[in-house]
Amino acid sequence: MPRLLLVRHGLTEWNSQGRIQGHSETELSKVGLAQAKALSERLADERLSAIYASNLGRARVTAEIIATPHRLSVQIEPRLCEADYGDWEGHTMDELRHRDPERASAWMTEPVDVCPPGGETLQQVADRVAAVLDELRTRPDDEQIVLVGHGGSVRALVCVALQIPQGYSRRLRVDTASLSIIQLAAQRTMLCLFNDRHHLSDNGSQDRFIGL
Repeated sequence: MPRLLLVRHGLTEWNSQGRIQGHSETELSKVGLAQAKALSERLADERLSAIYASNLGRARVTAEIIATPHRLSVQIEPRLCEADYGDWEGHTMDELRHRDPERASAWMTEPVDVCPPGGETLQQVADRVAAVLDELRTRPDDEQIVLVGHGGSVRALVCVALQIPQGYSRRLRVDTASLSIIQLAAQRTMLCLFNDRHHLSDNGSQDRFIGL
């Protein structure tokens, strides 16, 4: 079974502002592009078999930058997309605590079953990334595969792979342009690296939303 290199996309302006992005299209900021470049340089000497990315532009561009030295085409995988936050997209949590206090409070404490208006639950995100994981388990043992996703989809995938209840995913911090590594195995999947950022020099440039 292959080794999965899990990447969260580079920083966007909405990340810096603490705004919920979800399915909204936002571009990498200058810092985000530099983060993606730094990650690309870190992985340049790795032997990569394939690179998959969410269909959202911020993940796709990050993946394309990683793919360049390997001359690989990025394969778009919509199931790696961020959670759909519906009507909440574009807002900060402070704004939502005033606009929709009861649901926002429930979502922060019960993320598996509570969803934003017009959005999806954490369990729905987990179900779609689990399907991707099941398909990748059939790949050859010697492959290394990069998956470029989002904070929500990467956390959900890690929990699925390690058989951790999704309710604990909020305890996992996944920073922009971070690298996590999972070694798939028939008997016991191993988390080899998590939220590593040592390739980055911008330690102050992080997503404000995930710390809430």
